[in-house]
Amino acid sequence: MTKLLALFLVPPRAVLHGLSLGVCLGLVLAVWFSLARCFMLAYYWPNPGADLWAELPVALLMGFRFDLKMGAIAALLLFPLLGWRWRMSAVVIRVWASVFAVLAVINFYYYGFYKLPIDSVIFGLADDDTVAVVHTIWQDFPMLQIAVVLALAVWSANAAALQVGQRVLGWLQSRWVRAWHLLWIPVLLLLVLMVGKGTLKGMALQLDNITATSKPFLNNVIPNGVTALYNAWDAYRTSTDIGEEDAGLKVYGFQTYQEAARAYGITATTPQGVQRALMASGRNQPNGKNLVFFQMESWSAEPFKYQSKDMDVLAGLNHQLDHAWVFNNFDAAHHGTHPALEAILFNTPVTPITNGKYRHIQLDWGVPFAFKKAGYDTLFVTSGQSGWRELNRVLLTQSFDEVMDAATLRAKYPGAEGGIWGVWDSYMFRAIEERLAQQPKDRPLFIYAMSTTNHPPYELPSDYKPFTFDIQKWPGDKGSEHLIPNLQTYRYANDELAKFVAAVEGSAAGARTLVAATGDHNVRTFGQYATPESQVLRQQVPFVVWGAGKLACPRALQQAASHLDMFPTLFPMLGIGEGYLMTGRDLAACPTAQNAAESMAVTFVGQARTNNAIWSMGSANTLACQPVGSVCEWAPQQDAKARARVALLDWNIRHHIHQATHLKH
Repeated sequence: MTKLLALFLVPPRAVLHGLSLGVCLGLVLAVWFSLARCFMLAYYWPNPGADLWAELPVALLMGFRFDLKMGAIAALLLFPLLGWRWRMSAVVIRVWASVFAVLAVINFYYYGFYKLPIDSVIFGLADDDTVAVVHTIWQDFPMLQIAVVLALAVWSANAAALQVGQRVLGWLQSRWVRAWHLLWIPVLLLLVLMVGKGTLKGMALQLDNITATSKPFLNNVIPNGVTALYNAWDAYRTSTDIGEEDAGLKVYGFQTYQEAARAYGITATTPQGVQRALMASGRNQPNGKNLVFFQMESWSAEPFKYQSKDMDVLAGLNHQLDHAWVFNNFDAAHHGTHPALEAILFNTPVTPITNGKYRHIQLDWGVPFAFKKAGYDTLFVTSGQSGWRELNRVLLTQSFDEVMDAATLRAKYPGAEGGIWGVWDSYMFRAIEERLAQQPKDRPLFIYAMSTTNHPPYELPSDYKPFTFDIQKWPGDKGSEHLIPNLQTYRYANDELAKFVAAVEGSAAGARTLVAATGDHNVRTFGQYATPESQVLRQQVPFVVWGAGKLACPRALQQAASHLDMFPTLFPMLGIGEGYLMTGRDLAACPTAQNAAESMAVTFVGQARTNNAIWSMGSANTLACQPVGSVCEWAPQQDAKARARVALLDWNIRHHIHQATHLKH
């Protein structure tokens, strides 16, 4: 026990030596990682690959930053063991260098097989038949070559680290440590922490930063073996365990999928029959129109209600709404950006589901899959970094032909500027406009775009003149210190969307293009919505459609609806009648007494709403009449239908993954 305590009561001199040695070793092994990256680049360099040279320095620099980050983190963890006698330090150095080398070799051959750095699939060794996986590796990989490369990697990393380590420690121990030398301890700690963070400004280096170039090949070699394994574990750890097929059914009050199906009005009793009943089954006569769909960051509906000359939150968009369908009684399916994206594209209440352990499973009822089946080219564009939530990888699995992000836009528009989340939204809109102009008339295009500028820390382009808002004239909650900056980026995003809509409508592609936009979730700074009167605003986002002509019955715009109703509305406008889940209803159809029970805003966060009531699904005592003071009654059948809709969508995703992964139940 005494020896154990002594280990943690490290003398100041040992701390200084350990930190100094750790910094030097971290630098040496970061350089070793970068040399390994150069070898990997040379070995796998594609032919032809001339277009990669321009962005190669960006990839090498970002890779080295990740190498330094991993070296600094290891130094921070190990320095208490490095400042003692050389014999003990040498053991620590050997372990450190060997782990780095082994992971570099694993990453090298993993890329050769999967054409990706280490990802969450590697944990299939434990999840699947381990003996079968090991047998496959033995059969498919050049084991003799791997053994030789591994031996060389471990030897070279150890040789470099041990030689530097011995010299540095010897030099340190031969010098008398004066009292003022100990002032270097906080300096070295700060240095290690800053290098471990990887940036001087903004958030620490993370998965998002791996998509530093517009070339997937270069992006794939940026993470070293340690970084790749950490990212893989993080994705695996945070991914949803699909559990049993009926897990979600029980949450919503149903024991079986048949019981939920009956509540929803489906008579089928087999899994295949229920899944078929959930799918659209209309006439399929695609009219060749393009669809550009925008998921606007934090695009709350509340500011729309306050638009005025003094509170000009809409900017140029205000003039583009008079010829659009504006659904102003509309709820987001989820609270967050990624859950909303999965809800819209893949109709899943279970989230996250497309990254992590299930990211290789294609959800063949999803929106992009339906477009591909209808003959569309499919493109995902964001002004942010597509490394976020592994979008650069998973979306290609889910039937998108191409993913464009901040790195792509920087390569396309040299000098493109932005904030910590990527480039300004204006570059995203510009790229989409150009892409529409280039698209062949006989090949329709589906674009799903995700904006990012209207996100904390609420920064604006230097050349954009912000509107001067008077906080006293804001009718809503004034409690947030970020309200004004948020309103300015909100207004900027609206302005850019308006410019895009005007440009498309005036272009040659305008007559054959629909543009739709919604918010991913409500804005965080607009208040807590704690009062009964404001509860209805908590989930509300706009849903706007341009290019659809005149709506047959304008009263349809006021009906309660949600994200679940968007694509059942948009697909028929394009003549697509099959291949997608009927998650909701066609909002363009005139509401009648017969479908009044369907006129609900159903969400994946447990809330449902009609035009005159709001409640938590399955809970009669949460019913609140809207507006406050009006009269409404609990409608158990309506609630059951809302619960059944979400429960069946939950069951659908779980059942599909069970089938795809051959899980036993």
